[in-house]
Amino acid sequence: MSLAAQKLKQNVAEYIIFLWQMEDLVRAMHFDTEALDEFVKSFTPDESSFQEERNWFIELANAMKREGVEQRGHIAEVHELIFELNYLHNTLANLVKDKTYLDLYRRAQPNIKEYLLRTDGKSTNDVEVCLTALYGMLILRLKKEPVSDETASAMQTFSNLMAKLAHHYKLMKQGEVNFSLN
Repeated sequence: MSLAAQKLKQNVAEYIIFLWQMEDLVRAMHFDTEALDEFVKSFTPDESSFQEERNWFIELANAMKREGVEQRGHIAEVHELIFELNYLHNTLANLVKDKTYLDLYRRAQPNIKEYLLRTDGKSTNDVEVCLTALYGMLILRLKKEPVSDETASAMQTFSNLMAKLAHHYKLMKQGEVNFSLN
């Protein structure tokens, strides 16, 4: 099973952020398959794993080209997953009124609003806001940029909310969800 497939199975939010990172990596390597091969070799233990990961990267690069997101944007799979997560988010918050989820959402809401103000409202829904902010935090950490305590605290509210949402998503995909609307 590829690293991407493992991530999708374990945590859909982490998978989306991983996809964004890999899209950026493919762009940074200018879709050069030899450079991608070298990268894949750096983390695969054997030929079988290498081929599986290489095929995944080639398919990602092909999807990016086919869908016209070579310079910016995301493949359709990302948009579909965010749509599904947003639908689940709205179900948990507005129909099921899951107490634990609502508590996490209420803690994150002021930070979501603040993030939207700072980014000129470019995100289309609260789930996308959280994921975009968390991806930005990942980039800052990779660059070893300082992050204020206030920002770190806001990101933690996003992380907690996305972790709970990803947990519900996993249960839903496994057929283990029973939304009691009582």
